[in-house]
Amino acid sequence: MNYRPRGYEPRGLAWLPHPAPTSHTPPYSYKLHPTTQNPKKRPTPMPPKTKIPEERIRTLFRQAESTYPTDPQRAQRYIDLARKIGTRNRTHLPRDLRRRVCRNCKAFLVPGANSRTRIRQRREPHVAITCLGCGHVTRIPLRRKTP
Repeated sequence: MNYRPRGYEPRGLAWLPHPAPTSHTPPYSYKLHPTTQNPKKRPTPMPPKTKIPEERIRTLFRQAESTYPTDPQRAQRYIDLARKIGTRNRTHLPRDLRRRVCRNCKAFLVPGANSRTRIRQRREPHVAITCLGCGHVTRIPLRRKTP
């Protein structure tokens, strides 16, 4: 009786209870199951790159900027929608807009209203943007131009 699991062949076919076949074809088949033998060619799932999500994100940021003085909650809702559009379409927010959102509390940063922007010279010169809601500091290095 054979106690090895099915399909286990450590050293060829020497361990089989019957003599190995003399022809070159093995007693087992490497063919796939009939349903998976000829799979249909499927197109790659990558959607074509479009500018539509970026345009919508920029529009929502513009609306948030214009409505922030009168209704900050609505402006924050626009920012949340813009981030969701970026996530859904697997695109990053543009760099200039990404810096307008706090990385800690995801608040819309408006200089002078709920954030503070300073230029610092310690260590390496950088711009420090402080969210006044949560206190998180974002540092953007100012690289010197080399000739």
